[in-house]
Amino acid sequence: MTKRDGQQSNALAADARSEPARVLLVADELAVGDRAAAGIEDRADRFEVTRAEDAAEGLSVVDRKPVDCVVSGYDLPGMDGVEFLRTVRERVGDLPFVLFTARGSEAIASEAVAAGVDEYLPVGGDNDAPDAPDAPDAPDDNESNDDPYATLASRVDYAVSRSHTERRVTEHLDRMTDAFCGIDESWRLTYLNKRAAELLPRDAEDLLGDQIWDRFRALRGTELEEQFRDAMATGEPTAFEFHFAGPDLDLAIDAYPSDTGLSVYFRDVTEEKERKRELRELSERLRLAVEGADAGVWDWNIRTDEVRFDERWASMLGYDRSEIAFDLAGWEERVHPDDLSAVWSALEAHFSGATEQFQCDYRMETKGGEWKWIRDRGRVVERNDEGEPVRAVGIHIDVTEEKKRERDLKRYRRLVDELPDSVAVYDADGRFSVVNDRIVDVYDSTPEELIGRQSPLVARLRERSEDDPFAALVAGDRETLSGTVELDFPVRSDAIVDFGFQRLVIDGEFDGVLGIARDVTEKRRRQRDLERTSARLEALYEDSPDMINIHDEAGEIVDANPVMAAELGYDREEIVEMDVWEIDTDMDPAEAIDVWQSLEMGETHRLETTFRRADGTTFPVEVQIRRVDVQGEDRFLATSRDISERKAYERRIERENERLDEFASIVSHDLRNPLNVLSGYLRLARETGNESYFERCDTALDEMERLIADVLTLARQGDAVGSVDPVSLGELATRHATDAFGSIGDDGGGDGADAGDDADDSVEVAVETKGDVLADPGRLKRLLQNLFRNAAEHGGDRVVVGDLSDGFYVADNGPGIPENRRDEVFESGHTTSESGTGFGLAIVERIAEAHGWEVTLTAGADGGARFEFTGVERP
Repeated sequence: MTKRDGQQSNALAADARSEPARVLLVADELAVGDRAAAGIEDRADRFEVTRAEDAAEGLSVVDRKPVDCVVSGYDLPGMDGVEFLRTVRERVGDLPFVLFTARGSEAIASEAVAAGVDEYLPVGGDNDAPDAPDAPDAPDDNESNDDPYATLASRVDYAVSRSHTERRVTEHLDRMTDAFCGIDESWRLTYLNKRAAELLPRDAEDLLGDQIWDRFRALRGTELEEQFRDAMATGEPTAFEFHFAGPDLDLAIDAYPSDTGLSVYFRDVTEEKERKRELRELSERLRLAVEGADAGVWDWNIRTDEVRFDERWASMLGYDRSEIAFDLAGWEERVHPDDLSAVWSALEAHFSGATEQFQCDYRMETKGGEWKWIRDRGRVVERNDEGEPVRAVGIHIDVTEEKKRERDLKRYRRLVDELPDSVAVYDADGRFSVVNDRIVDVYDSTPEELIGRQSPLVARLRERSEDDPFAALVAGDRETLSGTVELDFPVRSDAIVDFGFQRLVIDGEFDGVLGIARDVTEKRRRQRDLERTSARLEALYEDSPDMINIHDEAGEIVDANPVMAAELGYDREEIVEMDVWEIDTDMDPAEAIDVWQSLEMGETHRLETTFRRADGTTFPVEVQIRRVDVQGEDRFLATSRDISERKAYERRIERENERLDEFASIVSHDLRNPLNVLSGYLRLARETGNESYFERCDTALDEMERLIADVLTLARQGDAVGSVDPVSLGELATRHATDAFGSIGDDGGGDGADAGDDADDSVEVAVETKGDVLADPGRLKRLLQNLFRNAAEHGGDRVVVGDLSDGFYVADNGPGIPENRRDEVFESGHTTSESGTGFGLAIVERIAEAHGWEVTLTAGADGGARFEFTGVERP
């Protein structure tokens, strides 16, 4: 018998014995009735016999109150026993009925069996009469020849028990939340409970009695048929998951074979599987986000000049952490000599309180002798009583690429300044807001003098036109404006100028008007300018660090620069005649064509999208598309730039900002209370001279030290796990149980700080786990320590470490945590213990996330807290 069957049988048996069995006795002879009643009541205390003089009185009893079994003679007044049986069945249905008569004969027995009697017993023990059909497990009445009344009592006991059990089974199956169906040895459906009828896409009554392979032909040849047939053949229960295509359900199925067929329990796990898939995806995204963070951490003891660097800090410069000396000189000797003075100036300004945090960008030498730009950010986290800095922490971020982009921007500005054309941005009133060097020379002025002055070119346009074309640009009534005008400049009079204006819109808002003007007075100079511009454009096109292509209005690429071919992994000839959307994975051809056609000549459209290389890999890009006229034909110039580094940098900055905000919140909030306590008792000690207050100051300092240590541990444990090893979870937990781990209140030489001396470390650890898990041994040790300590701090004295199908759990017998507060316990600083800092379970969550595990808090079997870790890999 399976565990499930055994539990059900026990429950039903207990249910059957919980109330008396009510027997209605209608005897055809008084003496027989007296002895029959005595025999039945002597059988067991649970039998309660009600006597009736005849069939009419018996039917009245059946109508008035519940009856579990009827025992009747044959020769009754008014109607015989068989007629009485038929009448009872018409009114009550399958109520157990025993015909026990002094007048036994084969004819009476045959008539009773035909009417559906459950038992036929002649008082005289006439074995020649046919018996009523017995169930396979009916009692063996060896004493029947000696004592027919004992046999009667045995048969009544069996009939009542079987009836009760059958009713309880039906009620139980209908109350089950799982679906249930019965299948006989010929594969016919014999029973469906309400839940099964709801799940199956057929009428339940219509299905009963039919073979499942005939009614559900799609099940033939599937895993379900294979599992069911194996269970029937071997007699072994089976459990599996199966996707039922008919109603489109994922089912968890348990099948229990017996001599008469299969008992099948099935449960809809469609939503559960979808949730598991979503959790796996979320876990993977979190793992990738953690791995993508690229910041190194330093911790500086200013009094001793000891500086602790993490592995990421060292690897940023090409070192292993073991190769870095943990002192200030190890950092200082790698800073570029030209930058060191500025770094110390920024540090001293922060130490003196002039700045809220230290921040500086400078160069550092890598192990390979190259120079990397580092963005250093940090702050003093501890000062002595005189306000002098004692300890500072901070982060290093590699900003070499950002500095390169800044240099590129300066180069672009230089290029604009070097252009032979006068370039300016005008505000809505036509005043200069940005000017290049060329326009400064034209007006024989300085940039500072020109900014804010009215543009002569804009004034000239307004003079010669009845309407105001510049105002139309500002208002958005037009996007571009071009033409030729005559102007007087300080360095040249009667100059002929070609100009082009374009309305600038940045982030959806008007930002000014871009104007480009050129003096075309002399043909030679014009030709020279055109040649120079042509050469520069060609150089920009061929040698540009950006990817550039030209395509027509149908999306076919007609030219591409070498950088684009190299970046995408094609030959230059291969790209030509390809369609743009063969490269741009996000582009919809119809939408793209609509955008291109909406562009004015010379107008630029900017977007971010994704390019696909020839090898199938993709990368994010920023694209600027400009509509141009090439020898009278519409063309579109697309300049594209790989922004993978920028995107990664934005993600890193966002992650680090979140962590800095968290640390700032912890330091500012949780340290304030012990600082206030320390300040108060120091004041009382000075005012009263009572030295006992210094002991309370020491307590406050201890609390601050614990908080700081847990904050540091919280920071370190959040880093992604690099390499993992097979670790015996049971052995690791057992070592703690045998005190090799160290007491609960002691760090045991691990990576955290002392958790206090007042924690109760008398916790019994029960190990119910086998095998190894893939983990960082030190971090897993810290995770177990914190959970054991959490149990002790909250009154638990026993912890169980056990296996899950995809992980493990740690459960204690403490007071537990209410369901509506379980999400709060992983928050930094949250505690309900007077001795806890509130970071223990936050550290547990960080360690789990660093491994890519999911931690869930539920109630344990003993009512305590149960922490389940899933997504755990095993070797």
